[in-house]
Amino acid sequence: MSVRGETFGAILVLVVVFGAACSTPTAPEPPPAVAAPAPSLSGVASAIVDLTNGERRNGGLADLRAEARLMRAAQLQADQVASLRRLDHVLPDAQYPAPADRLAAAGYAWRAYGENLASGQRSASEAVTDWMNSPGHRENIMNSAFTEIGVGYSTDSTGRPYYVQVFGTPR
Repeated sequence: MSVRGETFGAILVLVVVFGAACSTPTAPEPPPAVAAPAPSLSGVASAIVDLTNGERRNGGLADLRAEARLMRAAQLQADQVASLRRLDHVLPDAQYPAPADRLAAAGYAWRAYGENLASGQRSASEAVTDWMNSPGHRENIMNSAFTEIGVGYSTDSTGRPYYVQVFGTPR
């Protein structure tokens, strides 16, 4: 959106946690997955992982480990939101409509997950800064229960960037 010539990005947050004391059903079993290769990070994704871990270290938390299946789940969402040009955690008309669908498609067995979305920021640094300035997004980044991260990045047909962080705690 544009206000007085300044461009502002959009951001969305989602977190889901299941535990032994939780009455919510447990996460569905993902299909068997082929052993995940070590994550290959693009420049943008690598920068987001590094900046996110820098924020966590500043807050006294351990770094998140880049995890190949979470990278895949994040990239699935980045490609979907860019293709649809719509920033949302649940996309009923997409191949992988909900975060749990993307995690299952990537073969990630989770106990907890969270997802941060952003669009329109000019750089990885700007995306992480916007997330850190938003209480819900900051909560995902600074959640000590999360141990792993995946990042996706895509642009739409107009060149607008879309950033996705998926946080996970494996089963």
